[in-house]
Formats: sequence, C-alpha cells, structure tokens
Amino acid sequence: MLRVAGEHADGVHVHPLNTPTYIRQTVLPNLAAGTASSGRTVAELEVIVPAFIVAGDADDERARWRELARMQVAFYGSTPNYSFIFDQIDRPGTTDRLRALQRQGDLAGMARLIDDDLLSHFIIEGPWSGIADAIAARYDGVATRVVSYFGAIAWADDPASLRRWRDLTRALRS
Repeated sequence: MLRVAGEHADGVHVHPLNTPTYIRQTVLPNLAAGTASSGRTVAELEVIVPAFIVAGDADDERARWRELARMQVAFYGSTPNYSFIFDQIDRPGTTDRLRALQRQGDLAGMARLIDDDLLSHFIIEGPWSGIADAIAARYDGVATRVVSYFGAIAWADDPASLRRWRDLTRALRS
C-alpha cells in the first residue's frame, strides 16, 4: 500500500502504531520505491505521522498520557497485520500474547504487556521545555507533519493547554 501511495498519491498518513524503526525500515523505503516508479522523490510527498506525545513538567502530569499511549499500543498491537512492527524492535510474539489477553477480556493484562522499554519505541516523552527537540530529533527529515494523537483529548480536558501546544508548534517551526 505504501508503494502505491508513493507512486500515485500526494502523501501518506502513517498509522499511529509507529516507531522510528518502522518508519525508516518500512515506510520510507516503500514510499521511495513508489515515488521512483513515477519519477518523483519522497521529498515531494506529505508524510503525516501521528505521535503519542507524552509531555508534562512532572511525572504525574505525563503519567496519564503515558498510560493512554500504553493502552493504544496494546490495542493496535493486538491486530495481526501489525505484528511485524514488534518483530522489527526485537519483540516477536507480542501480538500473539496481546490477542490471547484480549480474547480473555484482560485489558489490564494487555497494558501490562507493554512494558516501559517497549512503550519507549512508540512514545515521545519529556518536559514541555524539551519536547519540541525530542519530536524534531525523531521526525526531522522523515515527517512533513507530526500530529499529536491525544491532542483533541488534551484540548477537551484543558482548553488552556492549547497555549503550550501553540508554543510547541512554534518551536518546531523555527
């Protein structure tokens, strides 16, 4: 599908279950193959990447977003088509274990299976003062746009937090 997008589309919206390894080993090579077949380059495409951004000045502020991300990784990771993403980061069999827990209705067990080391592949975490640099370090030269997966929740819960997101956006653009 990524090759087809590279060949025919103006861009691609990457799935939220993504890691730097997945983007570099799967997304970009397939987009490059597709764009090459149509006489273009990946640089001509919009590459939109949703990210599990865990920002906050204190650990308890970040904990909520970290746990939401952990559950989303568990949920998406239970889908057989995404099992290769875990293989790419040396966690083979994760999808099978998630599916077994899901069949038992053990959502908490699914979340526990996504330990902090595994979760770190899927999230960008840090204090507000450093999160822009962390996002840029992960996606510079890869994504034309990064979207906060939890942005709507943050806005609905605390409209005043938009100021921080605005400042973050400005920092990334400069």
